Amino acid sequence: MIDALNIAASGLQAASAQLNAAANNIGNLNTPGYSAQSVSLAAAPGGGVDVDGTSSSGGTVDLPKQLVNLKQAALMYDANGMVIRLTDQMYGSLLNILDDDGQTGDQNRS
Repeated sequence: MIDALNIAASGLQAASAQLNAAANNIGNLNTPGYSAQSVSLAAAPGGGVDVDGTSSSGGTVDLPKQLVNLKQAALMYDANGMVIRLTDQMYGSLLNILDDDGQTGDQNRS
């Protein structure tokens, strides 16, 4: 289950990088000479996602594309947040089972 948390954490970092790039692009929409930035993501060897880096496209900011990038980052946050919540619930259930087994075992010893 620790792997699930690490994978979700990498997804949150990737979403953060995309959000930052899109926000920077939108903030500089009317800045003369500004080149839009994009984030490159790649599958991580142990699972999850790595941010390969941020690059400048050399072009102007495409507002509709940046709005899509913002929505994609929000969906990534939601999905990875759900993984963390479900993993937490699974840990809680496992601890409850182990606690119940311990109490049952103690009662049998009496």
